[in-house]
Amino acid sequence: MNGRVKQQLEFGPFHVDPEQRLLLRDQQPIPLSPKAFDLLLVLVQRSGQLVLKDDLMQILWPDTFVEESNLGQHVFQLRKALGETAQDSSYIVTVPGRGYRFAQKVQVVEEEEDKLVVESHSRTRMVIEEEDSTGARLALAPGKTRFRKVVAAAVAAGLIVAGYLVWRQYGSQRTANAGRIMLAVLPFQNLTGDPDQEYFADGITEEMITKLGQLHPEQLGVIARTSVMGYKHSDKRLDQVGRELSVQYVLEGSLRRTTDHLRITTQLIRVKDQSHLWAEDYDRQLQDVLSVEDEVAAVVAREIQLRLTPQQRLNLSSARVVNPEAHEAYLKGRFFWNKRTEDGFRRAVEYFNDAIAKDPNYAPAYAGLADAYILLAGYGFEPEKDAMPKAKEAALHALKIDDRMAEAYTSLGLISLQYEWNWAEAEKSYKRAIELNPNYSVAHHWYGDGYLAGIVGKTDETIAELRKAQQLDPLSLGIATDLAKWLCFAGRFDEGMGRFQEILKVDPDFVQAHYYLSQAYELRGMYPEALAGVQKIKPPGMTGYVIAQLGRIYALQGRRREALEIVDRLQRQSERTYVDPGDIAIVYLALGNNDLAFVWLEKAYEQRSPSLDGLKTSWVYEPIRSDPRFADLVRRVGIP
Repeated sequence: MNGRVKQQLEFGPFHVDPEQRLLLRDQQPIPLSPKAFDLLLVLVQRSGQLVLKDDLMQILWPDTFVEESNLGQHVFQLRKALGETAQDSSYIVTVPGRGYRFAQKVQVVEEEEDKLVVESHSRTRMVIEEEDSTGARLALAPGKTRFRKVVAAAVAAGLIVAGYLVWRQYGSQRTANAGRIMLAVLPFQNLTGDPDQEYFADGITEEMITKLGQLHPEQLGVIARTSVMGYKHSDKRLDQVGRELSVQYVLEGSLRRTTDHLRITTQLIRVKDQSHLWAEDYDRQLQDVLSVEDEVAAVVAREIQLRLTPQQRLNLSSARVVNPEAHEAYLKGRFFWNKRTEDGFRRAVEYFNDAIAKDPNYAPAYAGLADAYILLAGYGFEPEKDAMPKAKEAALHALKIDDRMAEAYTSLGLISLQYEWNWAEAEKSYKRAIELNPNYSVAHHWYGDGYLAGIVGKTDETIAELRKAQQLDPLSLGIATDLAKWLCFAGRFDEGMGRFQEILKVDPDFVQAHYYLSQAYELRGMYPEALAGVQKIKPPGMTGYVIAQLGRIYALQGRRREALEIVDRLQRQSERTYVDPGDIAIVYLALGNNDLAFVWLEKAYEQRSPSLDGLKTSWVYEPIRSDPRFADLVRRVGIP
């Protein structure tokens, strides 16, 4: 029986079904927003022809006034879906100042609908569609086997979204942990009776994590500070802790201290049967605290049967002493640094400098000082040009004393990336940090989110690196947010959205999650949702980059007056505190005022703004990619 004829479009490994509104690659569906699919259809149907921007705007938004930057964002999204990079425009060619041309040869395939269904078992052509909560089409099933797999994945995603606490309880990283022993150092208890000594207990916990993390990283993974500190003063059972962190062993400890004396009690517990493998009390002088940490690490290695190399055993057997006053100042510095507030960072600088004054050869204090200056700039409390040179000087001094400090190399990596724009040196420093301590989650996090994503544009590698960071720090909302962000930006929107929902169930006010969720919606052209997301951020979270995102969404919705009010607000705010010029530039880009955008991009260049790291990879610059001024800016920034 003859059925209705359906017209299909094919180019390279891609297949376009206009009726079902599907893009597939090797029979696998690729998610696209409705407007991005409309854009694709226009371009492939006019393959080889120049399609003017004005024509595209009229086709895509026939009854609505929108800025030209909307078109640029959908072109960017489409290029990402087709696998194009900044250096490769094999599908969509930009004709500067005029429009776009689809460069691939498109084959039109006509097939009878009945025949298509009959042959679906062998050719896997039949596709079942549903709509997700955003209204985007989801392709569920080329073939029975794939149908079961995709439905199973959808069910799994639903279970994940059902609750982050359940996700934690059953161990999200269990598969990733296979092959390595995983251990958590729970926060040491402060038994001094003085709550002002909490900084000391927290500091010993953090140092113990670092020491154990360096033991034998190929065999032992150690959960990062961010995740374990959530168990401070907790009464959870150890088996529950073990499930939530996906660890086989837990190290517990407590301490008492006097003016010059320290008593530390530690015990190692196997989670599966909660058996105590070892316990010990240490009565020492304060200056011997690092030697105690070495002894504890050696016993842990013995009890869990790590095969240490001769050099690793030598490192643990070297007797070390520390200036007690310098060590105490350093621990206070870390305590305030971990508060992640402007006052905390500035007090951390004071304490790290105090530690250096008391012991000029104490390398951790220099590394801490570098970290404090980096985050003062990173959180927008100081201009990069003021903070980053101080950070670099401190990090280099730390490495001059101890050239095996992963923390200092990680700091240098970020400085090279965000301030010096020395991409090769950034990669070298990050890789050296990971080589020295593969258990240092911050190195994996910054390397993935900064270098691999922003500079190289390797999204798959970015996601893999962030998964490593999350394995080591499973309860870090910052790492979880960046992973969700890059999943969305890579086109894996549903998976990324599920993770955003998990994060906001734990902390409904987490600024970074709302901010990047807004960006993810923006990239999909879902402006009401993007606006709602950024409007959920309340003071003191309404910093410059958040306000700029609000302005972008207003502009993309055609609300010019509100967008210009945001620009004025940012300019007035810059008179009182530091505002990144790049934040103002991206609002002007969304408004379609490229000339003023370039004025502020030049200011960003002069101030070495980190916002310029994404010149080649961020969709916000799509409206000016064909402008000679943009090419000149990219050349001067030097992104490879």
